Amino acid sequence: MVVAERSRRFDWESFGWDIVDKVLRALDYFCHRVSGDTFLDCYSAHADRSLYELADEFAEWSASGISAGDLELLRMMPENYYKKFDSYVKKRIWEVVEELRREEEELRREL
Repeated sequence: MVVAERSRRFDWESFGWDIVDKVLRALDYFCHRVSGDTFLDCYSAHADRSLYELADEFAEWSASGISAGDLELLRMMPENYYKKFDSYVKKRIWEVVEELRREEEELRREL
């Protein structure tokens, strides 16, 4: 009962936007500076992963700012909030993928 009460009082909206920001920044950094794949391949490879999977992947990087506590809060997040933020992250990644595809196609046409 105590956990449920705390869960209702916690600011899930603020936490959700904070974790979304951390995950998207970490993914951007990974794809641009670490991966070794093309940007398109890197973003595409992450496009279907859940918010939790992405947060977990980048939690080991101290620079990401994603902590074990953040992962625990994601596990506790009420489903309606989780779905909202998971959906948002997937949408943003797919937008990047589509933009990279358009840019690649334009480059091919110019050659």
